[in-house]
Amino acid sequence: MTNRARTQRDTRRPAADPNEPEKRRAILHAAVRVFAEKGYHGCRVADVARAADVAYGLVYHYFRNKEELLESVFAEQWAILINALRAIDAGPGTAAEKITAIFSFVCDVYKTAPSAVRVLILEVTRTPHALRAGSTRETFEEAVRLVADIVRQGQGRAEFRQDLDPAIAAAALLGALELAVSGMVIGLVPAADEDQIDRVKHQATELVLGGLRA
Repeated sequence: MTNRARTQRDTRRPAADPNEPEKRRAILHAAVRVFAEKGYHGCRVADVARAADVAYGLVYHYFRNKEELLESVFAEQWAILINALRAIDAGPGTAAEKITAIFSFVCDVYKTAPSAVRVLILEVTRTPHALRAGSTRETFEEAVRLVADIVRQGQGRAEFRQDLDPAIAAAALLGALELAVSGMVIGLVPAADEDQIDRVKHQATELVLGGLRA
């Protein structure tokens, strides 16, 4: 083998590990659990590695530091919410049914992944530069735009009041949803089991729709 051929062989990029996406996802999910249990500032990368059952160095293979790991958690959770809003907005049903679907989706996420919701609600306000992590002005604008479109659909079908500004209604709706979930996260609103979460969902939805209905 010539020196040139040997050099080409030695510098060739190793074949991609087919398990890479799964490993990265496992680390992210472990980070959610650890951040929810200990708080972002109270945990170390080693805690995340231990929870994910991976080598300490593997975390740094996917994420530069703990801050990037938290940013990735934020970005993933916001992407899930925005994609859900897009699907609800574009899907079938009355405007009232779509508003109900939004509240149902968020409350169902709280049922199945309370740690993720806890991290999103609590850490985004505590962590410097967190707005870089999916919690951007563009993200909020997209959420308001999608919900405002649903409000306009309701106005066009005479379901909702015509005197409402759709953007203001959307911002108020999302604010009510955020505060309801925050109340569950910090324990001000009972949410110890599915029945209590469903109670929050139904009452918050009815209060919002009561202000929107024609």
